[in-house]
Amino acid sequence: MRSIATFKEEKIALRFWNFLQSEDIESSLEEDESNREWLVWVLDEEKIPQAMVSYKEFKVTPNDSKFNLTKNIEPKLKESNLGNHNKKSRFKNYNLRENWNKKDRSPGMFSLSLIITSVAVFLLSGMGQNAEIVNKFLITEKLNGTLSEVLNGEIWRIITPIFLHFSFFHILFNMFWVHDLGGQIEKRKGSRFFFLFIFVTAIISNLAQFKFGGPAFGGMSGVVYGLFGYVWIKCKFDPGDGLFIHQTTAIIMLAWFFLCFAVKDFGIANWAHAGGLITGTAWGYISAVRWNRK
Repeated sequence: MRSIATFKEEKIALRFWNFLQSEDIESSLEEDESNREWLVWVLDEEKIPQAMVSYKEFKVTPNDSKFNLTKNIEPKLKESNLGNHNKKSRFKNYNLRENWNKKDRSPGMFSLSLIITSVAVFLLSGMGQNAEIVNKFLITEKLNGTLSEVLNGEIWRIITPIFLHFSFFHILFNMFWVHDLGGQIEKRKGSRFFFLFIFVTAIISNLAQFKFGGPAFGGMSGVVYGLFGYVWIKCKFDPGDGLFIHQTTAIIMLAWFFLCFAVKDFGIANWAHAGGLITGTAWGYISAVRWNRK
């Protein structure tokens, strides 16, 4: 979902929104009372390019006959069960924050699979205490500073440390954010994008921790900081993308990040956090810049 257009007049916004409906582009219209504007949201990511082309045409020739579908507005509104005379129910009013609370906070299939796999490994490894199982998921079982197993074909080891957790709080913290932030990204960007994001972030965060902290580590927190970095930056530089994290939450996440680096006795995979955060923020920023240039 993305906000693609802003209008000062309800009448004009309604005309463009109705045109999108006629083109089978599922969209919604929302009043921003604070700025006295009307926002048009496109719900299907794949339809956004088509909607943007239509918006550019509409800005140039708003009175073109193809946009003049006024007669069809009332039937469409009734079909959407929005026949109420109240101003805000005369169109599909889409409240972003309310929608997150009701629906979009649920995890997607890949987010759910990450949670299930992590919990399964946590239980099978006896909460990270079964050395035989844990060793199978470490990036390497050697302490000589090389990735000998990976180089000999066990390439999955550059990913599998993310499934290791060593305490109930450890796995609870990470799975909460996979559910919350991961669920947002997967819902907005799709499972293929989310899989690629997790894959890249896991590799970078694991290799960063191995390089600067050694092979004895595990956990999804590097990936979690990647998710956080991506959502945080997108909120700041591309709010129309529909991703959200509360400012207080962002402050807490950043405070914890720096506190863990400052206090060495925590036994935290700080370099995994750093690798994930850098990856997520860079990815989010590049994505935001590319969109804003369109």
